[in-house]
Formats: sequence, structure tokens, C-alpha cells
Amino acid sequence: MNILGALKKIITGEKTEVMRVLEATPIFSGLNDLELKKIEIITHERDYVTGEAVFHENEPGAGLYIIRHGSIKLTKRAGTGEAEVAVLKDGDFFGELALLDESPRSATATAGEKTQILGFFRPDFLNLLSTEPKLGAKVLLKLSQILAKRLRETTASSIKGTMQNTN
Repeated sequence: MNILGALKKIITGEKTEVMRVLEATPIFSGLNDLELKKIEIITHERDYVTGEAVFHENEPGAGLYIIRHGSIKLTKRAGTGEAEVAVLKDGDFFGELALLDESPRSATATAGEKTQILGFFRPDFLNLLSTEPKLGAKVLLKLSQILAKRLRETTASSIKGTMQNTN
């Protein structure tokens, strides 16, 4: 899209496809159009071919990815092979812990088909926190809520599994 087209969409209030993808992503839900536009400006679009790795297990984390179109297969090394952890589809996001730290990736992410993703990277997020603290705090709060929910679910699942094993 050219600059004039982008400006027209901003002036008329028309949302771009990327803005629609962002607002449907839990970390960015609840942001207004101007805030979504600011996030869109710092996201990176990338296309992957079937079988191409987005990142590999144990690599340093760089950022969050949102699947715009396609699918991503998450695998983890298990013994001499690999175990499939999950298959993610349009609108799903992954790699969000990398926004908080640069710990090694816990799995390998590979395109299951021709896939287009949006990347939201840690340096851009840290810059957002310093230049747009109110917006950065909104994103950080949503991220924290999502991680807290996942931790509660994992804990409940672990407790349930422990209880079943003791009976």
C-alpha cells in the first residue's frame, strides 16, 4: 500500500487488514484505532513456505508472532525425534514470552503450509514502553493477564494429573 492510501485509511477511519488481525489478537484487543495503527507501524510481515522454520528450539527469543494466514506447527525434541506440541492456525499467536525476556525458545515453529505472519519484536516493544508508556502498559497488562491465565490452567491441569496418579 502506498503512503497516500495509508493516510486515506487513517483519515477515513478505515481499518487495514493488519489492524483487524491485531484487534482480534488478545494481547492487542481493547486498543483503539490510533493505538492499533501505532502497533501496526512497528509490526513486521513475513511469508514462509511449507516446512520453513520461523525459529528453532533453544534459539534466543526475539518476539511474538501472529498467524495472518496459514498454519504453524510447534515441535519439541523428544529422544531421537520430534514430538508435535500444537498446530496453530489463522489468528493464533505464539512466542509471546520473548517480549518479556530473551530466554531460549521452548519449541521449534515451522510453517505447515504457505504462511504469512506478523512479528512484534522485543526491541520494538521496549521502545514502545519508553516512547508510548500508556500504550505499552496496556499491551503489557494484556500480556500479563494471558500468561497468568495460562499458568493457572497449567497448574490446575498438573494438580488434576497428580490427583489421578495418587488414586
